[in-house]
Amino acid sequence: MIRALRLTNSFRLLLISLLFFIITGCGFSGPVPQQSTTIGNPTASDILASDPSANIIVYQDIVYQAGIQWVDELELTKGELVLEILKYSRVGNEFANGTASGLPVGTKIYRVKERGDIVIAETDQGDIRFYALVEG
Repeated sequence: MIRALRLTNSFRLLLISLLFFIITGCGFSGPVPQQSTTIGNPTASDILASDPSANIIVYQDIVYQAGIQWVDELELTKGELVLEILKYSRVGNEFANGTASGLPVGTKIYRVKERGDIVIAETDQGDIRFYALVEG
């Protein structure tokens, strides 16, 4: 009976030790690796990768996109001329200020009086509104 009691005490000690190691081992996993996430405005490459037919322009280092329904429904007034399209491209990494994916070279872009995040392209087929794609 004493021998059985010792095994029980030894078993208890072993069990307590294992639980202690499990609890302390699972509770600390060491330094947490930092995830690298880029926060910022979408690039022309980002937009064209998700929608190759997107009609975009770059103005003041910001990508503007056409075809956004709620923007097309706004009552807006063209302001001053701010840009003339200098280059046509469908390759995202070729985009710089004045590049467009759906407008011909020479298209004039106007600021909107009511909002700073919309510009209007004046084309032979009518005005096209572009909305600034900014993070946040």
